[in-house]
Amino acid sequence: MTFAGRMADLVETWWDREPDPLAAGHRELMRLVATAVALKILRPGATSSRRVETALTLAERLASLQDAGGLFSSDGNLHSPPDSAFTLNDVGSTLAALEGTTDPALARLEQRLRGIAHRALPALVAGGVHTPNHRWEVSAALVRLRAFDERAVARAQQWLAEGVDADRDGLYSERSAVYAAFVSNPSLLVLAEGLERPDLLEVVHANLHSQLDLTDADGVVETVFSRRQDQGGEIPLQVFHTQLRRFAQRGCATCAAGAARSEPRDGAVAALALLELLTEPELDAPLPAAPVPPDVEQVRHFADVGLLVAERGPERLVVYGGSDVPHVGRVGSGLAGDPTFLRFRSGEAVVRSLRLSRVFFGLGPFRAESLRVDDDGVAHLHERVTAGYYQPMPEGQRRADGRYRLVSEGRFSASMAFDERARDDVELVTDVEVRAGSGGVELQFNTSGAPTRWSLEIALGDGVLTGVEQVATNVYRMAGHSAELRSGDDALVIETSAKPEPDVVGTYAPGEAFEFLGGTDALDGPRLYLTGTTPGAWTLGLRRA
Repeated sequence: MTFAGRMADLVETWWDREPDPLAAGHRELMRLVATAVALKILRPGATSSRRVETALTLAERLASLQDAGGLFSSDGNLHSPPDSAFTLNDVGSTLAALEGTTDPALARLEQRLRGIAHRALPALVAGGVHTPNHRWEVSAALVRLRAFDERAVARAQQWLAEGVDADRDGLYSERSAVYAAFVSNPSLLVLAEGLERPDLLEVVHANLHSQLDLTDADGVVETVFSRRQDQGGEIPLQVFHTQLRRFAQRGCATCAAGAARSEPRDGAVAALALLELLTEPELDAPLPAAPVPPDVEQVRHFADVGLLVAERGPERLVVYGGSDVPHVGRVGSGLAGDPTFLRFRSGEAVVRSLRLSRVFFGLGPFRAESLRVDDDGVAHLHERVTAGYYQPMPEGQRRADGRYRLVSEGRFSASMAFDERARDDVELVTDVEVRAGSGGVELQFNTSGAPTRWSLEIALGDGVLTGVEQVATNVYRMAGHSAELRSGDDALVIETSAKPEPDVVGTYAPGEAFEFLGGTDALDGPRLYLTGTTPGAWTLGLRRA
C-alpha cells in the first residue's frame, strides 16, 4: 500500500470517531472539511460522498463562527488573526485541491470556502500577532490566499523582512518541537515555494537535522529546553514525518533515515499528512533507501540553547544548562524553565531526570545559568543564586506616613521600595561537572556559600530498583552508596559519595513562584533521593551494569 493509502486508512478511522462537530472549534471544523475533501479525492465512493455532504454543513457552521471582520476566536484569543490563520491555511490548501473540480458537491463546498477566505483576508492583512511563530503562520495563509486580497504578498514579505528567528542549528527562538513541526516548518515551506525563497528551505532542513539529533531511541524528541508548553513533554518524531520525507526525496540520506522510523501512527497527525498530499502528491513516492548509521559516538552541542546530547551505542546523555529563569528572574509563560539538568539511559534502563532542590529562600531548584563544554567534552554547569536582607531606608528618603512604593525584589513584592535600600546578599553557588565515559557518566558537585540542605531527585523509568529503602509511594532513598535499576536485559548502577542519611527524606521543592499559587512542576513516577548539606563536594556516577 502507498504512503497516501496508509494515511487515508488512519484518517478514515479518525474522521469517523471525531466528536460532535457542533461542539468543535473553527480549527477542528476546517480540519474535518479538508480531510473529507482529501478522502473524496483519494477514495471516491459512497462513504466519501457522504463525508462531503457532512463537510458542506460543517463549512456553513465554520462561516457562522466568523466575526464581523471575518476573523475567528479561539478560547481567550478573541478576533485573532493568528488563530484564524491556522484555519485559513487549511482553507487555502483545500481550495488548491478543489481547483477545477467538476463534482457538484465539491464545487458547492469550494464556493463556501471561497466566501470564508474573501471575508477573512482583509483582516489578516491588517492584523497583528503575539508569538514568534504566528508571523510565519499568518504569512503562509496570506500567500496561499493571495488571490483574495492584492495586498497579501506585500504583507507577508513585511513579516519576513524581520528575519526568521532560527539560530545556528536551525532551532527557532521558541525552541519548541511542537511549534516547529506544526507551524514554523510547514509555514516556511509554503513561503519558500510561494515566494521563491530557497533560503527558507535551508532553514527548515537545518531544523530537521537538529530534531533528529534530539530524538532518542524511543522516537521521542527532547524538549527540556523548550520555551513553550511542550517543555519536558514527550513529542514523537512522527510529527516531522512529511517534512523529513520531502527532503529525503531530494536526496538527503539523513532525512531518509529519519523518515523511515517516523511514519505517523496517529490519526490526527495522519490528517495533516493527508492535507499535504492534496497539493503535493509527489510526497507519496516511495522513500529512497536509507543507509544504516554506524554505531559510533555522536556528540552535538547546541550552544545557543545550552544543550549537549551525546550517544554511544545504547547510551544516551543529555545535559541542559540553558534555562531563562536565572536571567529573567522568574518562571513564566514563554520562558524555558524546566529544572531538569541531566538525563541518561543505557538501553531500557532510564534516568528520566536529575533535579537539585535546595532550602534557600523559596527560590526553587538549581537552574544553571550556562553550559560550557571543554574541548575534551567535559560539560560545566554553573549557578549563583542570591537573596537579600534590606537595610533601613536612608535619611532623606524616609516617609512619615510609611507609604513606600510597591516593588518586586525578585522573590516577592512588598511596599518597601526595595530598590532604594542597601542590601545584604546571601549567596549559594553550585557548580556541576559532567564527564561522559565508556558505559556511563560521572558528575562532580561543588557548592559554596550559605550552609543549607539539598536534595537530588533522580527520576527513574520503569524497572526493578535495588539497594534502596522505600519511604513513600514511588519515593526511595539510598540505603548505602550504590543502587541498581534493572529494566529487561539492561541495568544501570547509581553510585554516590554522598553519605546516606537514614533519618532524612529527600523532597523536590518547586519554589515560591509555584507554591504561593498552590502549583507545582514536580514529576511523578519512581524517584530516588540523595540528600546532604552545603557547602561541600560530592559525586554521582551513572553507569551500565
